[in-house]
Amino acid sequence: MFTLSAPYPSQQTTTILPNPQLGNSEANTGTITRKVAVDGTRYTYVRSSDRRKFTWSFRLTRNKALELVAFIKAYHTSAVRVEDHSGRVIIGVFRTNPFEFETALASKPAILPLRRGEQVTITVEFEGVIQ
Repeated sequence: MFTLSAPYPSQQTTTILPNPQLGNSEANTGTITRKVAVDGTRYTYVRSSDRRKFTWSFRLTRNKALELVAFIKAYHTSAVRVEDHSGRVIIGVFRTNPFEFETALASKPAILPLRRGEQVTITVEFEGVIQ
């Protein structure tokens, strides 16, 4: 299970998502700067950081996707607490703007009032610190 809570630390709203699909990524956000001195000597400076960049892909039902859209619209500028599928707690912010939803599976015929069977794919980029 994947849990998003915001705003951090007061946590007024929580949404629970299914586990992300395979092929997710995690990377450091450190930087490397190369400088050349007047005499031609090359220097390299590495700035390390505790911050990490995460990319998760979710396949959601239409109703859960609408819930995620409302969550993102409400808290896209706030700090968010994420508890991922492996039990890690991450505090950070969303990096994707705008969020793009792609319909992966359409429901035919539609059963009113809910469209059962319709599935949506979204990729979420998140940058934060593992607690």
